[in-house]
Amino acid sequence: MTAGPSLTDTDPRPRPATLATAPGGLPLLGHAWQLRFRPLRFLDSLRGQADLVALRLGPIQGYLVNQPRLVHELLVVRHQEFTKTGSPLYETVRVLVGNGLGTSEGETHMRQRRTLQPLFHPHCMEHYAQIMTAVAEERSTAWRHGQRLRIDREMYRVAASAMTRCLYSARLPDNAVHEITTHLPIAFAGVGKRAALPISWLHALPTRENRAYTTAVRRLHALVAQLIDDRRNDPTPSPDLLTALLAARDEHTGQPLSQQQIHDEVMTLLLAGTDTTAALLAWTLHLLGAHPDVDQRLHTELRQELGDKPPTLYDLPRLGLLRRVVAEALRVYPPAWLTPRRAATDAQLGGHRIPEGAYVFYSPYALHHAPDHHPRPDDFDPDRPEAELSYTGIGSAFLPFGAGPHKCIGNAFSLAEVHLTLAAILPRWRLCPERSHTVRPRAFTTLTPGPLLMHAEQRTP
Repeated sequence: MTAGPSLTDTDPRPRPATLATAPGGLPLLGHAWQLRFRPLRFLDSLRGQADLVALRLGPIQGYLVNQPRLVHELLVVRHQEFTKTGSPLYETVRVLVGNGLGTSEGETHMRQRRTLQPLFHPHCMEHYAQIMTAVAEERSTAWRHGQRLRIDREMYRVAASAMTRCLYSARLPDNAVHEITTHLPIAFAGVGKRAALPISWLHALPTRENRAYTTAVRRLHALVAQLIDDRRNDPTPSPDLLTALLAARDEHTGQPLSQQQIHDEVMTLLLAGTDTTAALLAWTLHLLGAHPDVDQRLHTELRQELGDKPPTLYDLPRLGLLRRVVAEALRVYPPAWLTPRRAATDAQLGGHRIPEGAYVFYSPYALHHAPDHHPRPDDFDPDRPEAELSYTGIGSAFLPFGAGPHKCIGNAFSLAEVHLTLAAILPRWRLCPERSHTVRPRAFTTLTPGPLLMHAEQRTP
């Protein structure tokens, strides 16, 4: 079922991508069962099949893109032919966040992106960085030597609290932060389940899980509406994200964003800026706990460069090992592990016809674990050559934030938060894995470690 020789990075005349059909499809379900219940194993099994692997998701044709240059063609060269609209994931997310930047398409998306880009300008980051460091220090100060921690929950609270304070710099009541950190993961998990099984009647049943999802979505919308009203009615100047959103103007019309648009963007920022950041923090601490030699080297770097002072944005360029540790954690466990696109019309990809309505997936997890691009792909090695962990370049096999017009707009914001959080925690705390606990990656809406049990050991000065 191979259609031709493989594309290579050195071939001056690109030839048709190799094409194969995934084995093991089930009657009626096709490969949907494997993708839903054994996704990482399924992706691993397809990695060496071909550049482009055809599969079936029930009655719908699907394709998995395994070749980095083909991913570039999908996301950059032919991005107008392959859209997010219509895929179960994005349609389910749209119910939660409306028509925010994460779910919009075409000219609407580009206009929103140009309007929102100034929110993440480097001159704004100093204020956000102070909040990120303060939240990490507040949370970790409450830990006790020898305490058994659910690090996945701790990092979720850190990420949600930091994002909420960056949105609304006035100190929120503790119950509001608690509601956000309680309801946000329930809503996010519900999105994943509804995308994986897009059967409306099933999710309308009055089960405990469905009721919890409905309550979480309702409370999150109410909390966001209250945040916007409070900021709109507060004349005090503030350098937070909500103030910037309220002040934003369309570059063509000069008109402010509508109330609904602001609401949708805040929901998008909360959703996108919390779950993936929390997952990356948890994975990084897990990997450091499993590799005490790297943990000790990183502790030495932080002590030498920071001393006893809290980290700032201006310290980060000097923390080379910290950057490599985070980049390698992103390679091994990219939170955005699988991303769908849908053919808006009959299209071409790698020299092959993709029929209208077909789903086309690319998987950062699969790309990051391809031994052709990352030798010893399952090893955690922050000393890999810089080229392996480069965020740029046509045909890059390192794509934790995507590429093209829909590349994550907040990637610098998220990375700053992860670096600052780790730099605030690790000089004082060593987080050790619980020996009786086995970490099993959970690939759902995001790739998470699930319950992550670790013990906090206070370091001696």
